[in-house]
Amino acid sequence: MSIQHRVADVITQHVSTGNKIILALSGGIDSVVLLDILSRLSLSNNNVVAVHVHHGLSAKADAWLAFCKQLCQQYQIQFFSEHVHLKSLDKGIEAAARQARYQALAKHMERDALLLTAQHQDDQCETLLLALKRGSGVRGLAAMPTTLPFKQGILLRPLLRVPREAIEKYAASKQLRWVEDDSNSETKFDRNFLRLDVLPELNKRWPGFSANVARSAELCQQANYLLDEIAEQDLNAIQLTHDKLCLTLMAGMSPPRINNVLRMWLRQFDLAMPSQQVMEQIVVQMLQAKDDSDPVIALGAFSLRRYKRVLYIVSEERKLIHNTFSWALSHPLSLGEGMGELVATDTKDELALRKPRVEEQVTIRFAIPGATTSWPIGRDKRRTVKKLMQEYHVPTWQRRLVPFVFYGEKLVAAVGLWVDKDYTACAKQQAIKVEHIG
Repeated sequence: MSIQHRVADVITQHVSTGNKIILALSGGIDSVVLLDILSRLSLSNNNVVAVHVHHGLSAKADAWLAFCKQLCQQYQIQFFSEHVHLKSLDKGIEAAARQARYQALAKHMERDALLLTAQHQDDQCETLLLALKRGSGVRGLAAMPTTLPFKQGILLRPLLRVPREAIEKYAASKQLRWVEDDSNSETKFDRNFLRLDVLPELNKRWPGFSANVARSAELCQQANYLLDEIAEQDLNAIQLTHDKLCLTLMAGMSPPRINNVLRMWLRQFDLAMPSQQVMEQIVVQMLQAKDDSDPVIALGAFSLRRYKRVLYIVSEERKLIHNTFSWALSHPLSLGEGMGELVATDTKDELALRKPRVEEQVTIRFAIPGATTSWPIGRDKRRTVKKLMQEYHVPTWQRRLVPFVFYGEKLVAAVGLWVDKDYTACAKQQAIKVEHIG
């Protein structure tokens, strides 16, 4: 099958009348070949555009942008450019550039749009070898899928089964012009090192090596789909809420199955996936530690914690503005970044908190002394706040975030937990309900 027919076959499986087609156009040989093939397909009913991302990393970046713009004018394809600035380089310049590129391309996505990128078979081989270098599991070895959900549409790689050699032959046969990125010859970058120094030798020794590795990546993708199906079933069985898992049910699973379901759960929070060493620590500290221990495992902006055989993932971004707030009740009270607000509304519930008297100043306090006492409605005696937190099953790390309502110096309620019996609304008294929103 010719390269043109192979690309057409991939695209026509996903394109429908009227949906937008976006080509990521770098100006290199791969994306130029894809542009040429795209221009020869019968896509007159579709909105076809090309987008060039200007990283500003090369002195030739402006010339590349001008080349892409001129090329699209030649093909009569609408052209857009996006200028990006790399911010965090913690994971290397290649990773930062890739992240910035996809963020820029995402701006042009709309419902059911197709984003076409020009990665090919040799790129797939390089990606799998880099995953091996990192010690990745099946998900990493699956490398790049041909299709992937992306924003409101689909990311499509029509050249993924096409070797670089076939792309070069096509470009020569059509007398195409393209730009060369000087950095592609710098073997200090891992991918260039594989492309220039390693893979030529491997393919010389074992012809078809790159194609075979790419096929292995496809087999890993199939295995990964199966693992995800199992993980989804397991997650449905052990997930109590979005941020809580039942450790008792998880303990009955095999270690590989525990790792599998934990990774699926953590992916929902857009986390950098923990290393195998960290995963082992999660199992040891959360599943095997004594019930009265209070382990904490930091995961970026989140942490994992355990309380009464339940595993929690907790955002570390919630911050109180103050520990004490004065409140007039007539307006919502903002508590700080990620902490939401308190709202007081009138209610006819006989067990609700009575409205404060004129002389009673209302304050909201956090992290109050554990020896402070209260007598919740329905309880047989007064207890300390420390004891009540245990009886209401409030996890230890959440206790500092519980808003306590005071009238003067009297504790009258713990928002979302209890109202003190001495401060409930009696007959003819107006009552309020205090709620924590967000």
